[in-house]
Amino acid sequence: MIFFAGLVQLIGFFISINIEDFSKSYLPYFNIIVPAANISCAAVCFFLLAFPKIRILHLMVLFVQGIVMTLNSLIFLGVFLYSLGIILLFCYDYLNSKKNVKIAICIFSLLISFLPILFKNVFMFFMATAYLFFILFSYFHIYVIIKSKLSKFFPFHAHRISDAKLPEPGEIIKLADFGLSERQINLLKEYKKGDMSYKKLAETFSTSKSTVKKEMSKICKSFGVINCETLLFLLGQYEISWRFVLENLIFEPYFIYSLLFFLKNRVVSRKNLTQSISKNIFIQIIVKVFCIFVILN
Repeated sequence: MIFFAGLVQLIGFFISINIEDFSKSYLPYFNIIVPAANISCAAVCFFLLAFPKIRILHLMVLFVQGIVMTLNSLIFLGVFLYSLGIILLFCYDYLNSKKNVKIAICIFSLLISFLPILFKNVFMFFMATAYLFFILFSYFHIYVIIKSKLSKFFPFHAHRISDAKLPEPGEIIKLADFGLSERQINLLKEYKKGDMSYKKLAETFSTSKSTVKKEMSKICKSFGVINCETLLFLLGQYEISWRFVLENLIFEPYFIYSLLFFLKNRVVSRKNLTQSISKNIFIQIIVKVFCIFVILN
């Protein structure tokens, strides 16, 4: 997809500097803006061939070209590209939190870009707005149909890939209910983004690669699946609640050990403490003791 997107932009660049008519554009200087947008987006696309995991650039190309094409009187194409960018926000997990707010901001931004159209041609402004909602609701309709089809298939399949007690597909699944610790939830959240290897996760969480593997193995075991790929497929059928319940801290064996150590060694130098436990553990002890104080009061 990225290669052909870059090819289209490159062809569009040569057309825009040779034969394209900009007399119907809704803003001045489009004879400069359109070629500049085309060649810039083409360069980004070819850059993404080498670095495809920089997903924010995928969205940037679609949003920029969506607005440029719309104001260049190619309204349906522009709205289609912009709407595709919103759909990819969903596919790339950028809408896991505050989904409605983010979608509203995207739609409002495009409507603001329609203002030059409104000042020149009221009819085309309303047509562009109608295109926007038609395309978005078309995507949503397809999503609902596919989700409905999968929901009939998945319960049968879920019974075979997991022996854990799971909610119905499409419902909210609370990770804390499966006994995951705060660190495990954060690890899984980063891993689910799809661009994090065990090595990168280890660097992000200041731990070793073997520790990350061990934690991910425990997470898979908590959900009754054999590997991380199966776990991602399983979680893809639910709306995930990443919220960690503070009360769960009390029942973590790691926390109990740390708390007992802290109480036993109330007065201890930083040097001795570092020799016994890491700085991270010490920080977690303070935070968790505070959490217990908040819960009990």
